[in-house]
Amino acid sequence: MTSTLVFDITQFFLSLNHCLLLLILRKTGFDLKVKYFFSNYLAGRKTQYLWNNFSSLFFNVDIGLRQDSALSPILSTLYLAPVLHILEKHLKTLKLYFIFCS
Repeated sequence: MTSTLVFDITQFFLSLNHCLLLLILRKTGFDLKVKYFFSNYLAGRKTQYLWNNFSSLFFNVDIGLRQDSALSPILSTLYLAPVLHILEKHLKTLKLYFIFCS
């Protein structure tokens, strides 16, 4: 018997919370230089909407990651790591850990 767990990550990259990501980096023991690097990387983001012939003015955004960046998969994995850790602990408590070990 095979089980599958699926997550709908529609709009995931666009809705990632910068403050929570930086908190996760701090709590997981990353060096302060790493936290400052990513803090600067995420700062000063701007976006604009395009629709047919209309384009909005640029405006500041403090959430989300660019999907075309090589750092986006790394940062999104770090963002999800605490949730997966909690899930693993609950599965062990329920004696369902064998799913990941077989």
